[in-house]
Amino acid sequence: MKRTSKGMIPFWDYIGIEETLLEKGYAELKITIQPQLQQGRGTVHGGVIATLIDAAVGSAVRSSLSEEENASTVELKVNYTRPGIGKYLVAKSTLSHRGKTLAVGEVKIEDSSGKLVALGSATYMIFSAECSCCLMNEIIVS
Repeated sequence: MKRTSKGMIPFWDYIGIEETLLEKGYAELKITIQPQLQQGRGTVHGGVIATLIDAAVGSAVRSSLSEEENASTVELKVNYTRPGIGKYLVAKSTLSHRGKTLAVGEVKIEDSSGKLVALGSATYMIFSAECSCCLMNEIIVS
């Protein structure tokens, strides 16, 4: 199981997502709240929260993949429960289903005081790195 390192996902580096824990079927990610991630009254932009949900499930899925497999998001669901404020947000993701071609994960996002900010889920398609029928193979290989 390969942890995410700096430079592996440049977008994560750009907005400050850190993978703090990775176990088989489970991941925890943290993002420090910075001004460029906020809107209006200092709350975290909803798109950042959605990105954090996608990233957390992606890490949990990656922890279950073999060397010959890749995965890509095919569905994302977000329920915002309160504004994202404080020093940081933490996303805790667990795989609820891991099949041959699909994986589904659930996420809870909490702020630095432990209050629930969002709940989410994502579905990932799993495919072989050698899959000639998959458009993602062209993107990954290129």
